[in-house]
Amino acid sequence: MTTPLECEHEKALLRDWARGNRASGEELLRLMLPGIYGLCFRILGRDADARDAAQETFTRMCAEIRKGTEIRDVKKWAATVAMNRSIDMKRVRGREVELEPELAPAAEEADPVDRIDAEHLRTWMAKLPERYRVVLHHHFYLDMKPQEIAEVMGLEDGTARVLLHRAIAALRKAAGQGH
Repeated sequence: MTTPLECEHEKALLRDWARGNRASGEELLRLMLPGIYGLCFRILGRDADARDAAQETFTRMCAEIRKGTEIRDVKKWAATVAMNRSIDMKRVRGREVELEPELAPAAEEADPVDRIDAEHLRTWMAKLPERYRVVLHHHFYLDMKPQEIAEVMGLEDGTARVLLHRAIAALRKAAGQGH
């Protein structure tokens, strides 16, 4: 979970970078790149494409900083730009965004999601529709709450909650079948 201190640290790095401190920009990039790359990879599915989208996200951030744009929440801003850029790249390259499938109710036994380690989480998430992968990445890797996910994905709060619930149900189903 991102703490208020972590958010303040990111904001301070962003302010210092805007004032020309290159080291602060590099530190911000080091902190944020793994999560942003992961989000891009989950949408695009290819390393080279994910690298391009992540790089373009940080290039855009740099340009916005130079213009003097105020970025209030660095994590949300970067996640929104990365997600939109990845979806645009996917569409341009002719790969359509998958629609959500109808899901069967999750089993009533012990919650398989509680037993998931990082390696299995990645494996099972890769089998889910794109929209589920994106919302789960925001939730598990970027530590966003449904309200933040709604803002980043351009959804209503309730829609983001339902989408997250369905994505976790699909993950439970995949995890239950994987054991």
